[in-house]
Amino acid sequence: MKTDTLDRIDAIVESSARALFVTHGLALGDRSGAFSATPDDHDVAGSIGFMAPEIRGAVLVTARKDVLARAWPTELRDRVPSDRDVFDWTGELVNQLLGRVKNALVPFGLTLEQSTPTVVTGWHLHRAPASTNVARRYLFEADGGSIAIYFDAVVAEGFALADSPRQSLQPVVEGDIQLF
Repeated sequence: MKTDTLDRIDAIVESSARALFVTHGLALGDRSGAFSATPDDHDVAGSIGFMAPEIRGAVLVTARKDVLARAWPTELRDRVPSDRDVFDWTGELVNQLLGRVKNALVPFGLTLEQSTPTVVTGWHLHRAPASTNVARRYLFEADGGSIAIYFDAVVAEGFALADSPRQSLQPVVEGDIQLF
């Protein structure tokens, strides 16, 4: 895959993650460039798959439950979320993240279909080495911990995003409903 396509994907995933978490009251801090620095305290992970004719893969988010609980929806903050609530919320966060990425890719000519999110919990969660030809990791400092986001994909040979967004291809405005 061309470097400029990877750069665009990196920029889209990072900006989507920052926008998502700030919307829920959790600003992401600095992004660690050290790929070898794997957090050993993450205890919840949410994953969601995506596909298109030229690309298929998954987005994975790992963090500590207490960090993701800080992004608990504003309208529900009259109570402390239970572990079950945080697990459900983790699935919704990864779903919203992929939705933002998907929407940002539309102007570049790529339309993704997405699956249902899956959430797992345990001690010291980390992703096994990727078996894809694109494996990207974004590790952000967050209030009281860190959030790791992985974008793994199998990409068709010669795949490239359009050089610039096309005005004729506009994403759905967030919050709008589009019926087919």
